[in-house]
Amino acid sequence: MSRLIKVTFTSTSGEESTGFATLHKDEMVEMPKRMALRVSAAVDAGDGYALVAQHRGEAVPMVHVEEASYRLDMQHAISEPWSKRIAEAFRDPTKDQLQAYGRYCHTLSAAALVGFVGYASGRSGWSGTEILNCLCLAVAAGASEQHLVNFA
Repeated sequence: MSRLIKVTFTSTSGEESTGFATLHKDEMVEMPKRMALRVSAAVDAGDGYALVAQHRGEAVPMVHVEEASYRLDMQHAISEPWSKRIAEAFRDPTKDQLQAYGRYCHTLSAAALVGFVGYASGRSGWSGTEILNCLCLAVAAGASEQHLVNFA
């Protein structure tokens, strides 16, 4: 059985393209014709190139075997530490991450607003602590909604 794997072609002329190739069980990758033509065009032009596959969270270089067949070079796989990936998710988030952050802020805002209404309606008497609790829930609802606006 085979599956698709994401492959990035980069040449020294500045060309970069991404596509999917077929990964077989023996770690052999069969490139689509479009990508194979880009590789042969780079070789004909005298440009250097790199083919890198994204496999199990790692960037794995590919070694040419024959025609459009390549082998994953697992010995030279590069993986970023999870802490760096998390930091980058907040420093430079993707569009999908921004949307997820917006949904999360909206959920927090709605939960704080529901909590505020439930807490305020369930009070028979008011003390300083209960007023402070309601104020905190109202601030949390407003602050979360403000972050939602920032992510949009």
